[in-house]
Amino acid sequence: MAAESLDTEPVDDPRAAVRARIVRGARVELAERGLAVRVEDVAAAAGVSRRTVFRYFETRESLLAAALQDSMRSYGDHVPRPEADVDLEQWLRAALVAVHRMNAQHGRVYFELASGADFDGQLGDIARARRVARSELVQRFTDTAWDLAGGADDPPGWLRDAVAVSLSAFATEALGPDFGRSPEEVGESMAVSLTHAVRGAVAQDGGDVRAAGRESNRTRIRSPRPRRS
Repeated sequence: MAAESLDTEPVDDPRAAVRARIVRGARVELAERGLAVRVEDVAAAAGVSRRTVFRYFETRESLLAAALQDSMRSYGDHVPRPEADVDLEQWLRAALVAVHRMNAQHGRVYFELASGADFDGQLGDIARARRVARSELVQRFTDTAWDLAGGADDPPGWLRDAVAVSLSAFATEALGPDFGRSPEEVGESMAVSLTHAVRGAVAQDGGDVRAAGRESNRTRIRSPRPRRS
């Protein structure tokens, strides 16, 4: 998997700049080593001493929690919103390529967080927050694809499951090492598969493509629609 980069945006506050570099170093090491990462590994990646790390973070757990929070925030920021004139296939290709690039960068730690293992303390909070955020992303992604394809009412549950698989880091890993695919190639492959799934679901639902009537929904990934009882 591709490694995280240590490049950071310029920060005026020197203390904030050092903290940001430590967090970025933790993200790099978490991607490579997972939750077994040591503070010494993070310090070396950030180019600071172990003592400096503990000036900014009281415990190893608080350091890892900060890095994981930063990682989750950046994930959502990198999923593109559909523009007004984009069609389903174009948006899925752009969005899924972005997702699988991020999956590759996040590396080993996300497999561990998704493993279902019980985590305590701040890491437990992060693991639960990740599950909630992923569920919300999958629902928004499904609803947006459904709208772009002209679907009526609510998308079927099986389509949401297909979206979840298409976005998953497990798909990135399964097609990467075993089949020699780059994250971009994985994203393009998932986009083709999901396009057929969405179109098939809309046809099955009896809907038709009503692009002109859905322009307002193409400018963003919208909030999940209320479920019908």
